[in-house]
Amino acid sequence: MKMKFFFLLLLGIGIHVNAQIEKTSGLRIDQGDLNTDKYRLSTAKPNANPNNRFTLSKKPEDGSDIRQKKQTFSMNTNNNLLAPQAEDTPKWFGKDKDIKDEYKSDQYLGDFRNNGKFVSLVYRDHEQVDGDIVRIFVNDDVIAPRVFLTANFRGIKINLIKGFNKIDIQALNQGESGPNTAQFQLYDELGNLITGNEWNLTTGVKASLIVVKDQ
Repeated sequence: MKMKFFFLLLLGIGIHVNAQIEKTSGLRIDQGDLNTDKYRLSTAKPNANPNNRFTLSKKPEDGSDIRQKKQTFSMNTNNNLLAPQAEDTPKWFGKDKDIKDEYKSDQYLGDFRNNGKFVSLVYRDHEQVDGDIVRIFVNDDVIAPRVFLTANFRGIKINLIKGFNKIDIQALNQGESGPNTAQFQLYDELGNLITGNEWNLTTGVKASLIVVKDQ
């Protein structure tokens, strides 16, 4: 009787242990579940998530880039390539000045009185800088045989004598466009402006002004 009870006890323990092993084992797949159609990956496209920070932005249909607006180059903007006060058309691209009949004869630019020791004549090519050259006389004496006119003011000091001081500017050429053109200004010894004007001369023609010194 004891042997039979002991045998039944061992049998019960064996069944209990086998059940525990089956319970703790890995995933079991029944033969009927081996149909691969059940485990096939879905080919459906995922829904776009507008809140996904890794989503690439869509390129606009007009071809523009929304990440960086393309700026066109402009010489009129304040980008230090062209001063806002400057003319849009550079001088060397400007239209040639028409040669009038008055440019073909000597021009008188006026007479002025000044009792200083000297005056200063400054001049520049205010039209196209095209190689204009002049010669300057005082009382028919050459004081500057060849003066090349640039875009910046250059000048010469003229000592005054008592009486008439006739200043002549003669055009030696007409540069590459139009007449020989220049803007000039005349200052006294204190730096005060006496007169300012411009000349337009064909080759060989003179522009003249007179400074009268009384004492």
